[in-house]
Amino acid sequence: MTRSKLLRALTVAGTIALSAVATTPAAHAAASACTHDWSGPQICMKTDGQDGTPQPGTVTATWTNPPKSRKSATVYIYEPGGFSYSFKAKRSGGQIVGHTAPGLQESGDLCVRFKGSPHKACLEMINRNGSF
Repeated sequence: MTRSKLLRALTVAGTIALSAVATTPAAHAAASACTHDWSGPQICMKTDGQDGTPQPGTVTATWTNPPKSRKSATVYIYEPGGFSYSFKAKRSGGQIVGHTAPGLQESGDLCVRFKGSPHKACLEMINRNGSF
């Protein structure tokens, strides 16, 4: 193969690969994140939504090292559009766990925080398909 044909083939292959990356669905669904401050509360969150949609599915907030006396806690969820609300989480074994199902999300950080802690666990919501 001549140098010009090889260069043309590589250019076409690169263009196809770049176009596939540009049309890849959002990566926010079925994701998880935790705080990394080991001296404070270990706060985690995960989502179970479908890739390619602005819907994160069920959001699970977990406090993995709560005081043994805590049986429940208030969880605050912060959505990318600036909306926030709270829900209750209850002890399950050695953790305090709560679930919520927020609606469609804009691009930005979706975060959870437990009452009494400044620590937040956040996932970046990425809307690559422009539907929201």
